[in-house]
Amino acid sequence: MFDKNQGKLRYLVSKHKKLSRYFPKLIIFNNKYIVEEWVQGPTIREKNLNKAELVLLSKQLKKIIKIMWSIKYNKVVFDYINYIHKRIKKKDKFDLKNVPIKVNHNDLSLDNIVITSKGLKIIDNEFLGCSTGWLLNIKNSFLVEDYKYQNFVSDKILNNLWEIRKEWSKIINRKIYKKNSIFKILLKKFKIL
Repeated sequence: MFDKNQGKLRYLVSKHKKLSRYFPKLIIFNNKYIVEEWVQGPTIREKNLNKAELVLLSKQLKKIIKIMWSIKYNKVVFDYINYIHKRIKKKDKFDLKNVPIKVNHNDLSLDNIVITSKGLKIIDNEFLGCSTGWLLNIKNSFLVEDYKYQNFVSDKILNNLWEIRKEWSKIINRKIYKKNSIFKILLKKFKIL
C-alpha cells in the first residue's frame, strides 16, 4: 500500500452494495497490506477486442466509475497526482484545490480489468484512492472522452498532468526492462534459458 488508509477505503468499497461486485473479494487488510481473492479470466487486453466491443465496455466502465464517484468519502487517501510527481522527482506545481476528491482506481488500463463469467472485475487495486487523480481517468484508460474534467481544469493543465504521468511510465518501463535483462543474463549464465 502507498497510504495506510487505503485498506479502510478498500473495505468501504467491499461493503458497498453496488460497487463491490466489480472488485475482487477482500480477504483481509491492515495498515500495510491488502489481500484480495484471485480473479480468474482474461484481461481486456488479452481478449484483443475490436473498437465496437471496446466502446461497449467503455460504457460499462463509466457506469462503474460513476458509482465510485458517488461514494461520499471526505478524506484524501493516496494522492495519486502528488505520488507521480514524487516518483519523477518533480515538484507538484498544479493548483488543484478546486478539484473535488473522488474515490478512484487511478489505473484503469486494459490490463487491470478482467472479464469474468460474472462481469467486469477491476484488479490491481494498489493505486485505489480518494483524491484528484480521477482527472487522469480518460488519459490513463481506454475510455472514450467525456470532458467532465473541464469543469475543474483546462485542457492545458490536464495535458501537462498527463505528460508527468507519461514520464513516470517511461521510468517504470526502463526499470522493468533492466530487471528483465539482468534476469535473462542470469538464466543464460546458469544454462536455464
